[in-house]
Amino acid sequence: MTKLLLVGPFPPPHGGVSVHVLTLQNLLTKSGTLCRVLNIIPGAPKSDRYISIRGRLHFVLLLSMFTLRGWPLHVHINGHNTKSWLVAFVAGVVGIAGPGTILTIHSGMSPIYLSSRRSAGLLARTTSRFYRRIIAVNSEIKDALCSLSVPEAQIEIQAAFLPLPVVDVKLPGAFESWSQTHDPVISTALFFRPEYGFGVLVQAISELRKKHPRLGCVVMGDSEARPEGLPPHLFAIGDVPHESCLAMIERSDMFVRPTFSDGDAISVREALSLGTPVVASDVVRRPEGTLCFKTGDAGDLVLKIDSLLSSARGPVAQRRMKKAVSPPGTGRTVQINKGRM
Repeated sequence: MTKLLLVGPFPPPHGGVSVHVLTLQNLLTKSGTLCRVLNIIPGAPKSDRYISIRGRLHFVLLLSMFTLRGWPLHVHINGHNTKSWLVAFVAGVVGIAGPGTILTIHSGMSPIYLSSRRSAGLLARTTSRFYRRIIAVNSEIKDALCSLSVPEAQIEIQAAFLPLPVVDVKLPGAFESWSQTHDPVISTALFFRPEYGFGVLVQAISELRKKHPRLGCVVMGDSEARPEGLPPHLFAIGDVPHESCLAMIERSDMFVRPTFSDGDAISVREALSLGTPVVASDVVRRPEGTLCFKTGDAGDLVLKIDSLLSSARGPVAQRRMKKAVSPPGTGRTVQINKGRM
């Protein structure tokens, strides 16, 4: 039987890297691959979905055990801090004794980090030598690695979006009751950190409500850092299961990604695959079908969102017409099909 050890974060929290690891494990398992996960999130509770790590020595021992038993390693890191590269370095060194190692770098902030200091570039270049294959989720990450003299032939660009089969998902009750009082509904998935652009989104939503007074925005993710005192039209629902997140994106009129930096942004591709119109910052190259606004420009974000909401023949209007003709059964269940674009 084919087997593979995934090394990386696992939900919760439901960030881009952790969701990718979870989805990849599901797909590999369904294909008949024996797949295990070493969860690198500190303090992760025990679970039958992954192996928790109890400190650095335990991490090395687990890697050694799997490697000596013939397990290939696939390591997933954000690549924008020293800790992530140290994880990749240790796994790469231990993996020399095994059948093979792959490294995937996910974060759009990694190119800035790698060029910010000489020690960061040295660690990344050294680490890369221990991997037979490196996957960058966008061209900017690949260019950053090449600038460190990592052989271009060793690197490939591959989007982090993965397909899943059709499933019926029940919408969270809190979202159902909230969405009944807001129209149109915008969704987003983010962490409440500066690079995710929540402040830009808040400004845009406030301005848009002057023309669309019932407009609301549901914010998924980052339960621990949810800000207090948000107005009712900004619903910070927190961390939810990935399937529920997809269901809310599918039910929304639009998905917005206001980030100041990005890797591949799995959520953008997921929204597009669900048929939900997407407005996203132009900080990186976006998939076909995305309407981009100038990064950090709340005014331009307002214009782009309003252009979709106000067009009588635009994607939002067409989508609403289709849903009116074919309502989703009970109204509380959404059928999700994450097909590859």
